Formats: sequence, C-alpha cells, structure tokens
Amino acid sequence: MAELGLAEETQFICSDHGFITRSNPVRDLCARYVRSGGRLYDVLSRYDTLAIYALGKDTGNAGLVNRWVVPFLKAGGITDGAAYEFCRQATTMMPDSQKVMRYLSAQMPTFISSESYEHSLLSIGAGSDIPLSNISCNMFSFDSIKVGRQDARVLRSIADKLVNARLYEEHYSITESRYLNKYDSKLMDFVDDEFFKKIEKMDFMDELKKSVSIAGNEKAYAVLELCRKKEIEMGSTIIVGCDDSDYPAMDLVRDSDGLSISFNGNEYAVRGSNVAIIDENPITVALLSMEFYNGGIESVYEMIEHWNHDDLKSRPCADRNLMNSFLAQFPKKLPDVYRVDDDNLKSVTEASIAYRKRILL
Repeated sequence: MAELGLAEETQFICSDHGFITRSNPVRDLCARYVRSGGRLYDVLSRYDTLAIYALGKDTGNAGLVNRWVVPFLKAGGITDGAAYEFCRQATTMMPDSQKVMRYLSAQMPTFISSESYEHSLLSIGAGSDIPLSNISCNMFSFDSIKVGRQDARVLRSIADKLVNARLYEEHYSITESRYLNKYDSKLMDFVDDEFFKKIEKMDFMDELKKSVSIAGNEKAYAVLELCRKKEIEMGSTIIVGCDDSDYPAMDLVRDSDGLSISFNGNEYAVRGSNVAIIDENPITVALLSMEFYNGGIESVYEMIEHWNHDDLKSRPCADRNLMNSFLAQFPKKLPDVYRVDDDNLKSVTEASIAYRKRILL
C-alpha cells in the first residue's frame, strides 16, 4: 500500500466534551439520577484534579471520576436503556461539530478518545459518521453491575454527605509544587474517609473496576496504540483536547512535532498544546488540520503568522472550498488562534479559560 502511495499518512484524534459537545454527558446523567448529582460529580472531579495535578500522585482512586459515579447512578435506578435515551435527547452539540467530523473522517483516519460512557458516544458517532471501532470510551453495561438494596441505601447516604462538602476554586499550577490549602486538604481526607473506605468492600467493586477504566493515562496509551496499529508516526498525528485528562496524550503529540490543538482548553490542555483555538465553531480545527495534512507543523505555524482575511484568501491551501467556507463563516473577525510558547502561555490560558466558562454547559 505504501509503495502505491495509498497508505494513510496522517490521523486525527479528538475528545468529545468541549469539542463535539457543549455538555458533559456523565455529569448530566448524575444530575438526572442522583439527588444533587451535579454537585456530587463536581466534588469527585475536584478530588481528581487535586490528587493528580496539584499533588502529582496517583492514589489508585484518582483520575477515574467517571468510574466512581457509577455506583451512585445505579443506586438512583439507572438502566442501559434509560441512559441511551437520556444521552440521545440531552446531549448538546457544538455548532457544526458533526459536519466537521464527517468532513475530517472523509480525509483521514478519524478517532474519538473519551472518558464518557458508550451510551453517549453511540449517538455522537452515528451523527458524525465515526464507526464504533474508531471510538475509544468506557464501554460497559449499567445492567451488568449489581448494587444490592443495602449498598444502595449506604451509597445514597454517602452522596448526601459528599454534596455538602465545601468546594474552593483556588488554582494550583501544574508548574508549581506546593501544599494544598487547609480546605482542599480537608476535602481530600473527607472523600477518602466518607467514600473510598466505605465502598471498597461492597460486592460490586470487582466488576466496577474491570468495566470502567479509561482516564487520562489510558488516553495516552490509546494514542500510542493507534500509531502502532495504523503505522502512522506520532509526528503525523493531530490531537484536539480541552480538559485535564487530555493533557498526557496532547503532550506526547506536541513533543513529537505533531499538531496538538487546545480547543477552548483549560490550563492543562493549553500547556499540552502547540496551537490554541478560542472559538466555539470547530471548522477552524478542520482548516488547520488540512494545512497540517498538506504541509506539516511548520506550514500550520506559517498560516497562523498570516492569520488575516487577505492573506488567507490568497494563500495556497489543500482545500479551497473549505477555506472559502471558513472565510464566509467569519466575514468580519477570525477566531483567535495562537501558536503556544512560553512567552504567551499565561495570557492564552487565561483567555481560553474565560471563553470556556461562557460556552460550555
């Protein structure tokens, strides 16, 4: 295939939340099936962030918030059928995201790598023409995880305590090593004592640990495995991320001179990127991806240096129709696009986080 010029040379990998969808489907399920479930998800997410990125350690429980909310969902009565239907109706898409995914999947091997459950990814994949074999997510059955009545009562009691935990928004930079403040330290101890110690011996734990496992490090492993299977170099990979869990995979691609795009990302996503986009329409990702496909990372940097209407109109490009559609989408002001480096990292991060808060649900 390579000798005939038919071998694939570039691949595209993205997350779902923040790029394809505005909504976080797992948090939405918690809000639907658990009393104050959105708050519960936020508490466990804060535990995750503090354990991995502030303390820089893996306690064995961290990085797996989507696993640890499953028992609470089961105690709330969720079933596979109900989860599929809820995700189908409640998922809110980013503008033109499915159209962009269909376009990219026609140009190169395209994959979705997500910590979400298959219940939400099935409808997203179908609408984006991405086959299930090209989606890496937590594929499991709620119905197969059995939570007894006594355990369900205990879980509901635990949830009632966790949702009353106080959350503080102090930011810990991943470039600084420091102790947690007393409030976040108390939160870590509270979750360990009130949740992890109490569920460790529950009957469903073995099945739960086997079923729901994908987190940040697994996303990085998935990228490595895709490169091996497709025989595509890491430096020929495009990855789009937005959240904490995308950082390990984005960092791998960036360090290999691939195209690592932060799309309205938080600090971790921006730090793992070499290009940052601040806009809600993913068509900008398609434009930069095709530039990378055609000319590599230096060609992308050159395009960003001439990021204005006049230069883009006259610039040779891989797909003139795509360029014309992009310029028509933004007749007055182009989306904010940056080549990320040490000099602008802080300002780009601040702008990205502020915009992210406005558009994500």
